[in-house]
Parts: sequence; C-alpha cells; structure tokens
Amino acid sequence: MLSFVPSKDEETIAIEFEGTATHEDAMKIDRIIQEKFADKGKFNIYAIINNVEGPAFSGLEESMQVNMKAWHQFHKFAVISANSLPEQSAEVENLLPKLQVKYFNLDEMNDAWDWIQE
Repeated sequence: MLSFVPSKDEETIAIEFEGTATHEDAMKIDRIIQEKFADKGKFNIYAIINNVEGPAFSGLEESMQVNMKAWHQFHKFAVISANSLPEQSAEVENLLPKLQVKYFNLDEMNDAWDWIQE
C-alpha cells in the first residue's frame, strides 16, 4: 500500500510503501506527477520503504509506462529503509539508468532530505 507523506520540498513527492505495490498505487503516483509536474522541470521522489513484499518499485514501472513523458523529468530518488535493498536497487537502476538514486537507513531521514534538496 502506498501513502503520501508531507514533503519538505515543492519538487519532491514524498511517499511511504508497505506491503505490496498495486496498480492503484501506480495510478496515485501518476496522478500526482501529471497534476504537479507535467509542465514543469525536474521532480524527485522521497520513498520510505517498510516491509515490502515482492518488487518494491513495480508500481513505479507501471506508472512510467502510463506517462513516460513526465518520468523523463525524474531527477533524484531517495530510498529510506530499515533493510538493505540490493534487488530493489538493481530494479530502480534498470527502470531509469540516468536517475540519481541514493539509499538511506531509517535513522538518516534528514540526510535524505538534505540530499534531495542539494
């Protein structure tokens, strides 16, 4: 399940994942991208990943297929998790090879925001 959390930056979508990413999650993300960023410059995603089952970013892949133009504006992706995410790391890098992705532990949330806003 996906939920939106307060963002500290106008150009950043802040989300939290738990469980399994769904089609509805992909559509929620795509709707926000279309509403806020379709006609603007770059945007970022700040994602807190909790207890994800299956591919964590499959919803992003599905959303990208729906609105590829806006996804070309994707700039930075901060991934915050208590777990090491080696398989998800490869997944994101395959989806968007030019994307800047950085991984943070849960106790580094402020560092993740600092990196997003650089």
